[in-house]
Amino acid sequence: MKTLMTALLTTVAMTTASSGLATESYPTQPIRLIVPFGAGGGTDGLARAIQLSINNNNLLPEPIVVANAPGAGGAVGTRQLLASDPDGYTILQIHQEMFAASAIERVDYTPKDFEPIIQVSEACMFVAVKEDSPYTSLDEMISDIDENPADFRQADDIGGATHFPSVQLMNAAGVQWPIVPVGATSARFTSLQGGFTQMALLSPLWLERAAGKIRPLAVLGNERYDFAPDLPTAKEQGYDVTACLNRRYWAPAGTPQEYIDVLADTIEAAANSEEVQKYLAESGEVLKIVKGEELSDLVDKEYASFVEVAETVKGSLSN
Repeated sequence: MKTLMTALLTTVAMTTASSGLATESYPTQPIRLIVPFGAGGGTDGLARAIQLSINNNNLLPEPIVVANAPGAGGAVGTRQLLASDPDGYTILQIHQEMFAASAIERVDYTPKDFEPIIQVSEACMFVAVKEDSPYTSLDEMISDIDENPADFRQADDIGGATHFPSVQLMNAAGVQWPIVPVGATSARFTSLQGGFTQMALLSPLWLERAAGKIRPLAVLGNERYDFAPDLPTAKEQGYDVTACLNRRYWAPAGTPQEYIDVLADTIEAAANSEEVQKYLAESGEVLKIVKGEELSDLVDKEYASFVEVAETVKGSLSN
């Protein structure tokens, strides 16, 4: 009897969750979630964790279906969303790579062509040097660059999402240094270890993964890492720069607001589930829910900061 009662209560709870998040008219068919990168990466990992939470917990009466569409730094999948009807049945998850591609006019769309649904997570980069580097602070590093500019190179992904805050850091420091185009985070770490470059921006997961091989100098976020409370932010050291990757969900512009609300509330419920919390902890990301007008304002502000340094980034591309 107890087992039967538990099963009945669980069924009622799931039904209530579904009816509470959905409307009578939406959704009535599966929702396609585009991941504009390949399987196995961070964007794909979170998308599938959210998908499983929604589907397994019956948060919607229809399933979420993940569709990978890699290529052109996320532009292939993003263009698929751009070409979709604004009916709530095609959405996208991407981070600031959308801003990077648009700001340097590598693509023919801007964030205004889409409707932000919700931000789920945040992973703020940190400034890393090799473990045996002479630098123990940003001030020491920047002072040395100012005196010996020819001896310093940064590993980065030219034109990518981390290139823009790298330029912002140069502007805040009042000095310039060359950037070596090596690619994504793992390639940056390899370049750093090999002595080909002297600094790189790495994601929080690398603080543990590369322990004993790198020295972190600053968190490029508004707050210190909970798991590394002794590592100061760049802002604390006098450099007003942030470099965070925020995984956000988007719909085509013109999607009805009631559908946006259903999607936002559903994804937020999934993000707070045990399985997604576990994924975030393992991936080095933190839950950072932002939605509604606050998210729209944040998107506008961030994109403007990318556009502000876009010409400098373009200059690196032409060199």
